[in-house]
Amino acid sequence: MQLGVYKEKFIWLALCVPLFALTHLANAWLFDQLSLSSHISWIYLPAFLRVAYVLILGPVWGFSAIFLGSLLLGTGADETFVQALVNAGASALGPVLALGLFRLLKERPLQLAHLGDLIQLGLLYALLNAVVHHFCWAFQQPHQLMSVSQLPIMMVGDLLGALVGAYVFTLFVRRSGLYQLVERKSKDKPQDSP
Repeated sequence: MQLGVYKEKFIWLALCVPLFALTHLANAWLFDQLSLSSHISWIYLPAFLRVAYVLILGPVWGFSAIFLGSLLLGTGADETFVQALVNAGASALGPVLALGLFRLLKERPLQLAHLGDLIQLGLLYALLNAVVHHFCWAFQQPHQLMSVSQLPIMMVGDLLGALVGAYVFTLFVRRSGLYQLVERKSKDKPQDSP
């Protein structure tokens, strides 16, 4: 891979990391009444960014953008550094696992233009993200486990956030003329390399 490609990836990281953190903060403000905790809401808009980053940037760079954006949030929260690392890892792992599981189950890559593929990936992501987070919390932050209903609430919040985010993103991209850039970026990325 040439140096120019890495430079472009780092520029994307520099844009995506703060966007993820800002979207999380905006979501907390917009949907404060719908939040169960700082980690669980009935609508969680950054869920869309998690999936989009992995699809557009690829698994390695998408994971990095989500991890760093989540870590940026964790340093300001009431968490230890290790807890922030674990939560950031859980945030970044969910969409990567969902994409990998989709490819494994379908025995083919995801097709961005196929709505059925995107819906299935969204469902896999919502399930895996909630399970990964709750698994981590059970071992490291048991105080995060408040009730048995929080896992399905997190799944619904991630799914609704991904759908609302996809709708808003689609409107923005089509009206701003950025559709070709996003389409090219998602097709140009190497599938399995950084």
